[in-house]
Amino acid sequence: MNGGESEVPAQALEDVAYLTRSANRVKILGALTDRSASRRELAEITGTSRTTLDRIVNELEDRGWAERTPDGTYTATPEGTRLQRQFRPFLESVVAVRNLGKTVEWLPTEELTIGLEHFADAIVQRPEGDDPVETIDLMVEMVEEATRHRAFTHLVPPEPLSEAILEGVESGRLTAEGVLTTGSLDFLRETPRRRGRWASIVEAGAGLYQYDGEIPCNLWIMDENVLIKKSRPEPFAEAYGVPIISRDEDVRSWANQLIDTYRAEATRLEPGYFAESAP
Repeated sequence: MNGGESEVPAQALEDVAYLTRSANRVKILGALTDRSASRRELAEITGTSRTTLDRIVNELEDRGWAERTPDGTYTATPEGTRLQRQFRPFLESVVAVRNLGKTVEWLPTEELTIGLEHFADAIVQRPEGDDPVETIDLMVEMVEEATRHRAFTHLVPPEPLSEAILEGVESGRLTAEGVLTTGSLDFLRETPRRRGRWASIVEAGAGLYQYDGEIPCNLWIMDENVLIKKSRPEPFAEAYGVPIISRDEDVRSWANQLIDTYRAEATRLEPGYFAESAP
């Protein structure tokens, strides 16, 4: 096959259509992939009526995706198991694309080492009253409740957020770390009302790193939450746009690894970086 549409086997398309036309079929094949079960147990596990379940189990047997075991229970065949393990991530990827809509483009394609299926439970946190400041309030609230905060961004941190970070670090409640671009840090250092606050943040023990290059996305980790926001053409502009929010463990692991990778190539700032006389 060379990927041409005319070369897609009709039977394979029919198999896909069969499975996707019914949530019960997906649930039952998934349950049989997890473990063997009697028909009565399958009905209890999947919440499917016995009439519907009997029909679907018979159909799965006819397709070679399920089989009856010697003890009278049912289980997925090797073909059914492999199909389910390939199909489930695809289905969850479709869910993720539907949930994220156009915001899916905010995910950094080249750096995304996990599948879209891990974003199936992610949400796009849109302001209730179309007030962009609501997003800043949300991030401030998350920082105030967090014990760990990591940032990876080319955007200038909003002042309310930096105030919350300073309070948390100085109180000893929060460990904070950020990888920012040279341009963003220059902006902070050249703005008097921001310079002193960020000097205090660094002096209080926060790890701030200067990355001399482009940062491919904007993300923050606040305990179990990962926030991803749009990258704008203006790299130093403050962003008040809506974030994608995920609590998925694999998304969080990917986000931490991404920050670690760029941090390794960045320079940690010394407390004197934000001094007024600093070059």
